[in-house]
Amino acid sequence: MKKINTIVFFIFISLSSCSDDDTHEIDNSISLIEVSTGEIYPAFNPEITDYYITSLNTLNNIQVTINDFISSKSIFINDIKVVNKITNLKLNPEEDIIIKLGDNSSSNKTYTIHYLPTDMPKINMITKNNPSNGYVFINLFELSPIGISNNNYLAILDNNGFPVYYKKTYHQIINFKFFETDTQQKRYSYNDSTLGKVIVMNENFEIIKELDLLPNNGHGSYPTDNHDFIYLNDNHYIIPTYYTRENVDMTSYGGSNSVNISEFLFQEIENNQVIFEWNTADYPELLSATDNIYYNQYATAAKVDYFHFNSIAIDPNDQNFVISARHTNQIYKINRTNGQIIWRFGGNNDDFNLTGNSIISHTHHATILNNGNLLLFDNGVTKNPQQTRIAEFELNATNLTANLVYEYKDLGRYFDIMGSVQKLNNGNYFIGWGGNITSQINANKSDITEIDPNGNIVLDISFTNNPNSFTYSYRALKYNISFN
Repeated sequence: MKKINTIVFFIFISLSSCSDDDTHEIDNSISLIEVSTGEIYPAFNPEITDYYITSLNTLNNIQVTINDFISSKSIFINDIKVVNKITNLKLNPEEDIIIKLGDNSSSNKTYTIHYLPTDMPKINMITKNNPSNGYVFINLFELSPIGISNNNYLAILDNNGFPVYYKKTYHQIINFKFFETDTQQKRYSYNDSTLGKVIVMNENFEIIKELDLLPNNGHGSYPTDNHDFIYLNDNHYIIPTYYTRENVDMTSYGGSNSVNISEFLFQEIENNQVIFEWNTADYPELLSATDNIYYNQYATAAKVDYFHFNSIAIDPNDQNFVISARHTNQIYKINRTNGQIIWRFGGNNDDFNLTGNSIISHTHHATILNNGNLLLFDNGVTKNPQQTRIAEFELNATNLTANLVYEYKDLGRYFDIMGSVQKLNNGNYFIGWGGNITSQINANKSDITEIDPNGNIVLDISFTNNPNSFTYSYRALKYNISFN
């Protein structure tokens, strides 16, 4: 009899437990959401349902973390049932991250992390007519007569002009580039003027390095200049800077006896050692090469930016350096071994004796193509009339002759600052038009153009300008790459 009573009591307890579980309501609430590519804002609050994020992409898998997830909770992310604390997700272009609590019905709470922030400048498609394959790298920032906004974006656009990746920062950032290293690794970089460093990201857009220049030749470390950067591998790169040489006697140039001179210097660094350094201060003849606008400042200004570097490239044919200096109207070929100037292209002591339409002014982004031609973005600041163009020159470095073999310009289009040009593998030219903060007419033209060899526009994109400001990208570069 005692044994029977025990069994009945056990059954009673078990049935009571089942009854309690059946009536218990599952708590699906969450206390924190994290996304692997950026920080959500505002800070998560269970009562707030709409959020934005500082960086998001459709190019790689991302991870969404529900920190207090347990298996009894019923949660869906973009209609995928959550089974672990971390959910892997591959977004489609323009797709938000939608987190639903409960059985996916409309009555349950839903949190939305919107793909695009509301303050990101709008990108407008003007023309799309069979452009080359690839992705466009830009940095979006606002210029106005009072300065540069600290609210800036990096973005990668597809051929529809949609940002398939973006990163928002509160620093002044430009020069967003892609590199495939000599060890076949994908790397992305941008220059952070606020930090004075080059930021390098890996294939998942995670920051892996913050670089500046090293102490060398009696000087200390320098912050980086923001105009350019070359990355060969994780232990080998070329990095530029400006520094000020103080109280220079410029009386022999018709100036005062105490002028601060802005000098340009760059280092090639390998395995954390400087293996090459080039410094404009070692070439005083450059002081007389500057445009008259800046030459006259030797007598009138306390500080003179007489050189103004804005691009550095490696000639693929002989591995020497090619430098563009805006304020001398010159491109320089620099011997990578001894630092000597091999030739000067343009300006007042030009080795190629340019005349007429071949003369260049305040150029940007000079590169040597595989066939030895020189390609550059010619802002045209000192020309009359002022006219911006891209120009490709066939060079004979032995006889020092140059033949203008291609140019493209849009009559009346004038951008006095920034700009870039690439020649793509299919023969098309890809142009980032730079900026002009004095002309609303020019600001409302397209900002990115791809043309075929005959000058037909196959891709034309503009950025929306807010009142009394102008949205620009320092460069626009196109890369035919894949993302894993």
